[in-house]
Amino acid sequence: MKKFLVVFFMFLIALISYGEMIYNFSQKAYEKETKYFKFVFEKDLYLYYDELKNVSDKLYEDYSGFYDTNPGSITVFIFDDVDFVNAFAVPQVNIIRLYINPPQAKMGLSTNVENWIPFVFSHELNHIFYGNMTNKYISWIPDNIIKKILISSWEPSYLHEGLSIYMESKYFKGRFQNDLFNMYLKAEVLSKEYPRYSLGSGASKDIWSPAGFNYMYGAIFTKEISEKYGEDKLREIIKDINSHLFFSTISTSFERVTDEKWNDFLLYIKVKYKNEYLELLNKGYDSDYKALDDSYHYTSNLKTDGNYLYYYKQSPGKRSGVYKGNKLILPDIRNFDISDDGKITYITQIENMNLLYLKCGCPISDTLIDKRVKTFKFIDNNRIVYTKINNGLTAIFIWDLRDSKIRKVLDWGKYIVNDFYYSNNKIYFSGNINNQNDIYYIDLNNYDLIQVTNDKYTEMNIFIKNNKLYYTANYEDNIFNIYSLNLKTKKLTKLTNHIYGAFYPVVLNENLYFLYYNEEGYHLSRIKNSDLAKESKIFIYKPKKKELDNYNKNFEINNVNKYKEGLKYGILFPYIENDDVGVIYAAISEGVNYGIGGGILTDFNEIIPVVGVYLDYYTQNFAKFKYQNNNIYSEINISKNFEFYLKKKNYLNINTFFQLENSKFLSKDIQISLTKKPYTINNQNYYENNILFGYRDNNYYIQTSTAFDIKTLKIEPYVYYDTIGNMILGTNISKKLWNQYFSILDGKYGFDGIKVSGGYSYNLSSKKSLWKLSIITDFTALYWLNIPVPIFNK
Repeated sequence: MKKFLVVFFMFLIALISYGEMIYNFSQKAYEKETKYFKFVFEKDLYLYYDELKNVSDKLYEDYSGFYDTNPGSITVFIFDDVDFVNAFAVPQVNIIRLYINPPQAKMGLSTNVENWIPFVFSHELNHIFYGNMTNKYISWIPDNIIKKILISSWEPSYLHEGLSIYMESKYFKGRFQNDLFNMYLKAEVLSKEYPRYSLGSGASKDIWSPAGFNYMYGAIFTKEISEKYGEDKLREIIKDINSHLFFSTISTSFERVTDEKWNDFLLYIKVKYKNEYLELLNKGYDSDYKALDDSYHYTSNLKTDGNYLYYYKQSPGKRSGVYKGNKLILPDIRNFDISDDGKITYITQIENMNLLYLKCGCPISDTLIDKRVKTFKFIDNNRIVYTKINNGLTAIFIWDLRDSKIRKVLDWGKYIVNDFYYSNNKIYFSGNINNQNDIYYIDLNNYDLIQVTNDKYTEMNIFIKNNKLYYTANYEDNIFNIYSLNLKTKKLTKLTNHIYGAFYPVVLNENLYFLYYNEEGYHLSRIKNSDLAKESKIFIYKPKKKELDNYNKNFEINNVNKYKEGLKYGILFPYIENDDVGVIYAAISEGVNYGIGGGILTDFNEIIPVVGVYLDYYTQNFAKFKYQNNNIYSEINISKNFEFYLKKKNYLNINTFFQLENSKFLSKDIQISLTKKPYTINNQNYYENNILFGYRDNNYYIQTSTAFDIKTLKIEPYVYYDTIGNMILGTNISKKLWNQYFSILDGKYGFDGIKVSGGYSYNLSSKKSLWKLSIITDFTALYWLNIPVPIFNK
């Protein structure tokens, strides 16, 4: 029983932890309601409510028919407070959070830029409906939130995401129709590791995938099942999983519904993809390009200053960042550009905002150019063109580093720029306008926008040299390869013919450098000039002037009420503390930003009343009060995290914890921690330096430490000193010994491997040493939970 309560409490903590993510208190929030939804948004974002009100209720009714369920009212938050592309849903409390920035082509999500919000809404709405499906074995539970927390143990992440991709693709042009996403699926199915869908069950795994195992295998299964057996069979399988007891999974339900073997279906998928692969080989596609180095995974952004090759590189056992050849010159930075004279610009993200910097020899910080920047490129050695986002819109600017003046060259609109390149007083870019991805240029003589291509394909990764426009496009067989377009003769030449895809062309010393893809990620390669394809064809295009759709920011807004976040959700749950057990009733606000609860604890000799509150508003605050032995015992925790950038990223954490008996302090603990330059290698977290200052019960202490990697062994040496007189030198070590990832029941339970950690410390004052060693096995339970189990601790 106690283990069950611990597991359940972990679910509840995960739910409350969404509070800061869903919605931060704002005086600018307004609300409008439809039949099934409450939309909460900033006033400047009324446009997106206006788009959704026309489709949301219809989608709700369609999804209700698909799942035979009615989740009740749903709250949708729409705010412009982050610069990344994302959205999420919390089915337990019927919340959808939409971020309004549409994706670039390289993300492999969708071409829906003009109607991004309805598209991503259709995806997240599916999570709400699937998460609200019922099961007769838990339907008797009176609390809906508890029921929806428990139902997740029947609903793996690969079905959550797969069904959401199915719905987005059914109602809009989604990932089923995206050639970049399908490239990832093809490489995965044809790899020797297939099938490994259990890695997408929900619990985190330390194995790389380009788009998430849950998204990839979920898309494969829902697409192949619906195409082979029809949508009705897909619905039956989903309902069958949720209508049986604990051991029913996708494989058992598939076999019951189709009367066919699950393993035969997995083999059918493999054979289907293999046959398509063989057809492509017969057409002359190549799968055997030679890698120039050990780059892999998310390696990208190939650039040149005319002399050297620069790129963002990921490789085994090495720190990621911008490399000049084999030398790391800008750690942990992915988005960058290099001028002909060697200047570097780059983007870093602080508190979810993109900041564009010009690297300089300044002692404290590099030069900040602008905020909320997405795409950028040197025009020449003194000017930079970039896009800036605001309220889901994009505009293009030029910044002159000589006088720091900024000029807008293309007005705000619903479009996305993938990349820029400058040539002959023209700023070329690939971008999505009116949900179509093409190549354009801005003529700096008159600032006209000229459309170069006009087709159904996706062009990106542009590079220009000697009047030749190089770029990546999916012109043939839905495969991205590299082409060159002679801007004078209009001849189009296909330069690569890779069976998965080739990207980021750069011409240097008459050689074509690029990245090609396989199941291990992106790899640097090169084709010598003499090996370039000779076959060309005339590219018929007539550059024409393009007018952006007029965007009117001044909407007539009627009957809009200011939003006030009130308490909405109530949950009754079991609670344990030390050897006491009890029950708590908690009331949680609509945005999960605050809550209050009360209940009782008992050791079966005494009843102890308990009250708790939490609030996420500027700081994270939690307080708990117990009445015991005619005294009030209080625990109060206040914390705050800060991010700031001084050449590299830094994190500052302030944490306070107090215990009181009535008004008398029993314990005081205050900590200030500064972590400088955190980074990762092989999914392991490291940092260059950490300094911890603390005060605990009249004792001041300080600790400094660092963390680094030696042949996959994480080492953390530290020095500790306090005013009691302790001076301690020590080190902690940790290593992943074995990542087996063995699972049963299609990923519902699994053994994930073994980790070992230990340490040694020596107290210079007491002249005592201390050794410690622990071995931990990692397990997956109920699809979603990572559970570490110590098997040795000394």
